[in-house]
Amino acid sequence: MKLDLKKMTYGIAALVLLFGRYPVSWLLSSRNRNKLGPEKENNTQGQHIKSPTGNVLFVKRSGRHGAQPLVFIHGINANKQQWHYLEQNFCNDFQLICIDLPGHGSSPEGRDFSIKALAMDLNHILIQLDIQHPVLHGHSLGGMICKEYCRQNYLPVPKAIILQHCSYTNPLATMPFGSVPPLIQWRLIDPSLSYIARHNKFFTAMGYLAYSSGLSCLFYRLLLFKGSQSSSTLRQMARSAAKTTAETAARSLMATFRFDISKDLDKIDVPCLVIAATEDRLIAPAAGLYLHQHLKRSELAIVKGGHQSLIEYPEKTIKAVQNFMIKYGIA
Repeated sequence: MKLDLKKMTYGIAALVLLFGRYPVSWLLSSRNRNKLGPEKENNTQGQHIKSPTGNVLFVKRSGRHGAQPLVFIHGINANKQQWHYLEQNFCNDFQLICIDLPGHGSSPEGRDFSIKALAMDLNHILIQLDIQHPVLHGHSLGGMICKEYCRQNYLPVPKAIILQHCSYTNPLATMPFGSVPPLIQWRLIDPSLSYIARHNKFFTAMGYLAYSSGLSCLFYRLLLFKGSQSSSTLRQMARSAAKTTAETAARSLMATFRFDISKDLDKIDVPCLVIAATEDRLIAPAAGLYLHQHLKRSELAIVKGGHQSLIEYPEKTIKAVQNFMIKYGIA
C-alpha cells in the first residue's frame, strides 16, 4: 500500500494544531509539581453582580461564614482559578471572595475597563455582599485595583491590602527591560492593541488556535513561569487566556498604561504586604521595593518564581501572607 505523503503531512499538521498543547506543555513543565486544579470551572457557589459602571462580575464565595473576609482579585488573562492553592489553605479560617473581572472567567464582556471603574466595581460588590473590613489581595492588575480603591477612600475601609507583582504606574515603565517598552508604546504598542481590539473576532480565534497548538503554552512558560509549574497548570493558564477575548485583553492592557498612583501612595494608610518575585519578567522586583519605600505601613516579601509565582510556588506566597496576617493580628 503506497503512502500518500501529502495527506499524511496534512494529518500531522492538523493533529499538532488541535492537540499540540499536550506535548508542548509536557516538555516545558516539571513532573514534580502539583496540578492547579480542575480545568472546568465550578460556578455553583457564585453569583453575577451588576455594577453602576455597567460591568457585570461573577463573584464566588467560599470558606468559613462570618470569618474575616479575604478578597482575591486576579490580573489580565487570568480568572478566579488562579487562587486555587490560596483558597485551599485559607478556607478554614477566612471567608473567601473570588472575583472574575469583566470579560474574564465567568464574567461577561465588560463596558468600562478603566482602573477607576474596576475599583468602583469592587466597592459595589463589597457593599452588595455586606462585607466589612476586608483584606484585599490583588495580583498584577488586581493590585492596581486595590490601590485605586484606597485612593478613592471607598467604604468599607480595608483592614489590609496585599499587592502581588503589580506596578504603581504604567507597567511598561517597571518592566525589567529598561526604557525600551515606554519608548515604543505610542508608535507601536498602543496602535497594535487598538487594532487588535477593533478586530476582536479574528484575534480571539487566533488566540484559541495558539492555545490548542501549544504556541501560547510556550509563550506563557517564557513570560510567566520559571519552569517548575506542572503541565496542567501551564495548559490551564493558556486556556484562561484563550477564553479571554482579544478585545478584553487589549483594552485591559491599555487601561493599565494610563494608571499612575506614584504621587498618592502616601495616602494609603492601611497595612500593606508587597510581594515581588525574583524572576518576574513583567514587573521588576524594583517596583515592589518602590512600593514598600513609599507606602506608610508596608511589609516587603521577595518570593521565588516569575509573574505567576502564586501558582508555581504557592507555598512561598502562602507563607508570606500568613506571616503578614500574624504580625498585624488579622484572623
